[in-house]
Amino acid sequence: MDVEALARGIGFDLVAAIRADDVVTSRELAASCNPRACRKYGSCWTCPPGVGTFEEILGDIASREAGVLVQTVRDGVDHYEDWELIEEAHALHNARLDQLADAMRAEFDDVIEFSTGGCDLCSPCSYPDAPCLKPERRRESLSAHGVAVAATCEQANLDYAFENGRVRFVGMILHSAT
Repeated sequence: MDVEALARGIGFDLVAAIRADDVVTSRELAASCNPRACRKYGSCWTCPPGVGTFEEILGDIASREAGVLVQTVRDGVDHYEDWELIEEAHALHNARLDQLADAMRAEFDDVIEFSTGGCDLCSPCSYPDAPCLKPERRRESLSAHGVAVAATCEQANLDYAFENGRVRFVGMILHSAT
């Protein structure tokens, strides 16, 4: 399966293959997912504390071999005014990411999907009262896993920068060998 070609065909603006060893993580970044910094803290299985300890979440990445890093880019966006456009781009990004992850699950073993902001498949999430309702499809949070997005994009030779008038949503899908 040519995952990069498939991702481009689905509509991602930027695509790069990545090895799990090239994913840059930071304990400090994972710790920044806390109740003072994020409204999703304590509300779902893909965010702390439901996602587990830093050591456990590192295992999610280390147990895979390779995958793909993708971006949905939207230009002409005012970061302070265009919340509707930003949400629209985020929803489009996650729909594309789910489509790519589903195709990869048909081909590869042990696929894990990561996105900006974590999972929003169930509303409300079953956390903490019951197990995840869709563990095979859920979107893990890049931040909760301590993924340093800019450094990981750099490792994959993928452009990533905060720019006035441009918003970028990043996703990553990793898998084990077939």
